[in-house]
Amino acid sequence: MARNQHAVIWTRVSGIPEKMGNLVLTEEQASFTYTDEYRASGRPGFCLLGDTAIWGTDTVTYPVSERIPVFPRLLTLIPGNNPRNLQRRHYLDILRARSGKEPPPGLETEWQLLVLGGHGGIGHVDVFPDDITAEKWYRAGAPAHDAAAMDSGNRRQSPGADSRTSRSQLWRMLKHNVLDENIDFDPQLIEETLGPTPSVGGMIPKLLVSINPDAAEPDFFPPGTQGKRDVVLKIEPPEYTGLLDLEALCLDIHREAGFEVPDYHRYDADGLHFLAVERFDQLDGRPVPMESLFSVIATGDHLFRETGDILLDELGDILAHLGQVAALEDGTGEQLYSRLLMALLTGNGDLHLDNIALLGSLSGCRLAPVYDPAPMRAWPRHNLVSAIPFDPAGYEDHGAFFVELGRSFGLAADQVQQCIQDAFAATSSCGERIMELARVPTQQRRQLAEIIQKEQLLLEAHSR
Repeated sequence: MARNQHAVIWTRVSGIPEKMGNLVLTEEQASFTYTDEYRASGRPGFCLLGDTAIWGTDTVTYPVSERIPVFPRLLTLIPGNNPRNLQRRHYLDILRARSGKEPPPGLETEWQLLVLGGHGGIGHVDVFPDDITAEKWYRAGAPAHDAAAMDSGNRRQSPGADSRTSRSQLWRMLKHNVLDENIDFDPQLIEETLGPTPSVGGMIPKLLVSINPDAAEPDFFPPGTQGKRDVVLKIEPPEYTGLLDLEALCLDIHREAGFEVPDYHRYDADGLHFLAVERFDQLDGRPVPMESLFSVIATGDHLFRETGDILLDELGDILAHLGQVAALEDGTGEQLYSRLLMALLTGNGDLHLDNIALLGSLSGCRLAPVYDPAPMRAWPRHNLVSAIPFDPAGYEDHGAFFVELGRSFGLAADQVQQCIQDAFAATSSCGERIMELARVPTQQRRQLAEIIQKEQLLLEAHSR
């Protein structure tokens, strides 16, 4: 990267767009300086540990690397580098058209992806190349519930109910990019239909859209469309047939167990399979700060660069230290331990630090609802006990480790036993319910049911 890169961060957290400050990226570090007006407002910072209550008038800095090329909080606004990421494909096409050549891998391309599409995503942070671009986007392209911030003549309206051409083009785009079918589509019409397509990470293709949950058949609109409901739309790729049915089942199981779970809607149409998970990073039309545990940990510990840099039984101490600077909801450690047990007993070995998030700011934050409990252990290549590593040395087996893990969250022996018994009760029929899912291939159903049974027996042997 030959020179410093400059951008701005804005937010709609107060209900109207306002500039938070200025962002600078060099080859060595990212830095962010709040405007005097925003610092004086007392509103949430751009990330939990980058809040003005901690930094005051100082510039917030972070040493960048190839693994984390910007502030950790901004990583979720850069489309992930995996073959099924629809946003990355779209934005790389734009960069190719602009430069006439292939965007080279590295910090500069990641930065261009950030400023090109790093607004309108999950949470309250919007990144733009400059203030003029920000103001233009809020007037014409921002989610329509920011009515006070936009000219009424420019507000986004829902496409007509007969927008069959737009829907047909969307279907063609998804079949081309997700099902690998050799068919053409009109990218301009897709962009007009869905508007900006901000990044949503993960292996499964996702889009941020609005839906009419009462419609007889699926139809999707730009985020923030008036009278619709904002969702994260997951599209099932052919290599994971039945995954969305498994994820829907696990959402149900968590809800039945008393966990906070977002509403969801399952759709099937024209060979495509969708899971629309309703957004919970919004309140009364305003974005709510949301940040993954990965981002929080990486911001506070500059030696932490990937999930494998910590062990599972270190999470309790991390939450305890975080509770010294943030008003963390009481019982957060117990909640997280319970979620880890549920992941173990439902075959969700993919509960990594980006799948656990905090909602709120320094003045009050809590765990976000359970939002991605897909039991990936159904597929042999994802058959990990835990995406967050742990060291079972000194234990008879990992069942004994997970029993002892509760102590690392500050729980007494009787609390640990209660969490385990609650998890047993919640997942007692999980294997049978999995076997009833006809769309899931028989091999995946059997493997997952067997894994869950083994984990139940292993945990039960050490929890009496």
